[in-house]
Amino acid sequence: MDGYRSVAWHQFREEVIRLDGYACGQCGRRRSHGARLHVHHKRYIAGRKPWEYPHDMCETLCSGCHAAEHGIIPPKFGWTCVGYDDLGDLSGECDYCGTAIRHSFLVEHVSWTAMEVGEVCCDNLTSTQAATDHLDSVRRYLDRRKRFVSSPRWAEGLPGVQSVKQRGIAVELVRYEGAYRIRVHGQLGKKVYPTALDGKVAAFDLIESGAISKWLNRKIDSSRRRK
Repeated sequence: MDGYRSVAWHQFREEVIRLDGYACGQCGRRRSHGARLHVHHKRYIAGRKPWEYPHDMCETLCSGCHAAEHGIIPPKFGWTCVGYDDLGDLSGECDYCGTAIRHSFLVEHVSWTAMEVGEVCCDNLTSTQAATDHLDSVRRYLDRRKRFVSSPRWAEGLPGVQSVKQRGIAVELVRYEGAYRIRVHGQLGKKVYPTALDGKVAAFDLIESGAISKWLNRKIDSSRRRK
């Protein structure tokens, strides 16, 4: 450690910082922003003193990014979002900042353990808008589902049967022994839903996911093979 107190090291360190534009190479913070700038060796060579390196083997980092680079604190960059879960309420806690969260995003990094974080930290750590875009997509999906279940297009045909056409697919909601089942193409589904709302929500999800389209295509293919 004595080498880091030497005049030679301080001179070399200032040269690297100058060459890096007096800014952290990862987050861009400067001394004028209150950042403490360090010089990080990208790799070490046995027997060399800290200042006996080519300048390009070193980089300027702020104290936070330097700590993250050495695994002392979680890295600030280079994360990938690999999963999402809606906890239903603010029962979760962001592993990065400690904030209470409902929407939990799983992020991974090659040099740190996976973390469950909130929307803001996910976007900051991945340097993307992955979380924001995902939640926007979820909200648009839920809005479409609300419009679907309350749509006046639902028509009452035979007693206990409601029908609607969505994405070209005719779906019936059939009252069955005090509950409801979904019928498509004359075939009654096995799953029972306690309320009409539950049945309509399930019908929307099945249509939007493509599950009903896949089932109809298999049915058509099977019918053609029998001919």
